[in-house]
Amino acid sequence: MAAKDIYIKLVDATGKHPDVINHHRVWDGERFYAAQCKLHENPEKPIADRRLVSVVSEAEYLAHQRKEKK
Repeated sequence: MAAKDIYIKLVDATGKHPDVINHHRVWDGERFYAAQCKLHENPEKPIADRRLVSVVSEAEYLAHQRKEKK
């Protein structure tokens, strides 16, 4: 099994915090994504602490990084 890069976007559903896109190197992308969803979209957490999780492309990640540096 080879490592691969995955880009995860976290969105605050309340709109109080900016979106975050993180880069991760993982062995199993599907398993990692499921773990991130379990962590961030947990219904037991208060709504203010939850984040919507999605996988984005490397191009979206790089565009987000450029925007953050400005």
